[in-house]
Amino acid sequence: TELIGTFPNNPAVWSNRGNIRVAQHKLDEAIADFERAIELAPKQPDPYLNRGVALEGQGKYEDALNDYNRVLALNPEDPMAYNNRGNARAGQQRWLEALTDYQKATELSPNFAIARANAALVSYQIGNKQEAMQSLRNLVRKYPMFADMRAAFTAVLWEGGQQGEAENNWVATVGIDSRYQDLN
Repeated sequence: TELIGTFPNNPAVWSNRGNIRVAQHKLDEAIADFERAIELAPKQPDPYLNRGVALEGQGKYEDALNDYNRVLALNPEDPMAYNNRGNARAGQQRWLEALTDYQKATELSPNFAIARANAALVSYQIGNKQEAMQSLRNLVRKYPMFADMRAAFTAVLWEGGQQGEAENNWVATVGIDSRYQDLN
């Protein structure tokens, strides 16, 4: 906010404050900041990408999709835009379209672990359980401190009747991220 007072025409400052507001769950205020950044720099992809995240947080998936499509029109090789568009489509339960977007994100950025994780979760959602299990196993092996994936892997193992391995992974998950101990 102080930087905005000093640099009121700098779109990055507006967009960055919007990101902080998203983290604080102040989505309306964040969207207003992103819109100001867009006014100042309409050909920059980041404010659209960031506004899309805030819109998703409000459950406005079509509006978020419009922003992600705008990013892709500005930069057709943006893996984050594909990943986020996949998230919005998953929010609408458009699983196959989401999977296509996650796969494109990983094609563009092979080490984009979140996109790979999202693809694995959607694969599981649409019934490709073995493929999902192998993807999750590989992700946990490659990124052992990726708590969210380890938690998802735990759930898949448990559902698949592999309780012993699931319990071991659960212990590791709560050791990595104590928030998983909070039942609420």
